[in-house]
Amino acid sequence: MPNGLMGRTTSRVSRPLAGRPAVQQLLVLLVLMLAWQAVSGRLINAYYLSTPAAVFTQIARWVADGTLWPHLAATLATTLLGFAIAAAVAIPLALIVNGRPFLDRVLSPFIFAAYSMPKIVLAPALILWLGIGQLPAIALSALTAFFLVFFNLYLGLKNVPRVYADTAALMGATAFDTALKFQLPAASAYLMTGISQGLIYAFHGTLVGEMTSSNTGMGYLILFAGSKMDSAGVMAGLCIVGLLAVLLTRALARIFRSGEPAGERLYG
Repeated sequence: MPNGLMGRTTSRVSRPLAGRPAVQQLLVLLVLMLAWQAVSGRLINAYYLSTPAAVFTQIARWVADGTLWPHLAATLATTLLGFAIAAAVAIPLALIVNGRPFLDRVLSPFIFAAYSMPKIVLAPALILWLGIGQLPAIALSALTAFFLVFFNLYLGLKNVPRVYADTAALMGATAFDTALKFQLPAASAYLMTGISQGLIYAFHGTLVGEMTSSNTGMGYLILFAGSKMDSAGVMAGLCIVGLLAVLLTRALARIFRSGEPAGERLYG
C-alpha cells in the first residue's frame, strides 16, 4: 500500500477515536490525576490531600479485605429504595392534586413550604422518630427525592394543553383514565426530568443519612475515615461516591434511551 494512502487510512481510523467523548473524558481525567499527584505533597501537605497513588492503594485494600462491598451495597439499596418510595408517592399525588383544583389551592402553600426547607435539618427529627440505623437514611433519601419528582411532574401537568382533557372527555374517559392515559404521557418529558433529578438527590439524601445516623454505607465509611484523620480513606470514599453517581446517571440515561421509539433514536 502506498505511504500516502496508508497515512490517509490511518488518519481516518485514528481521528474518530480521538474525537470520541469517552477518549476525551479519559484524557481530562488523566490530566487531573497528574495535576493532583503533582500538587499533593508539594503545594499541599499530603496529610490533608493524599496522593492518587495512596487513594488507589486504599481502594484496593478495601476491595481485597471486603470492607467496601457491604457499605457499597447498603448505599445502593438505600438509594434505590428511597427513590422507589418517593416516586410511588409523588407521581400519584401530583396527578391527584393537579386534577382537584380545591386540593391544589389548599395544599400548594404547604407543599412549597416543605419543598423550600433544607432536608438535612430533618435528620435529627428522623433519628428521634426512627432511631439509629439505615431507616432514617431511607426516609431522608425518600423525602429528598420526593419533591423533585413531584414538582417536575406537577409543573408538567400544569403545562399540558387543555385539548388533552377535552379529547378525553369526548371519548368518555374517566378522571383516572384522563390522568393516566392522556395527561401523564403528555407530561412525560417533565416526569423524566424529575426522575433523573430525584435519583441523584435520593443518593445525596442517602449519604447525608448515613453520615448522621447509620453505621454502614459509603457516607459512614467517609465519616469514619475522617474521624481517624485518614486523608487517603476520605479521598477514596469520595472517589467511589463520584464514580457511583456517574454510573447511576448513565444507567438512568440508558434506560430512558431504550424506552424511546426506534424512529426517535434513529433520527432524533
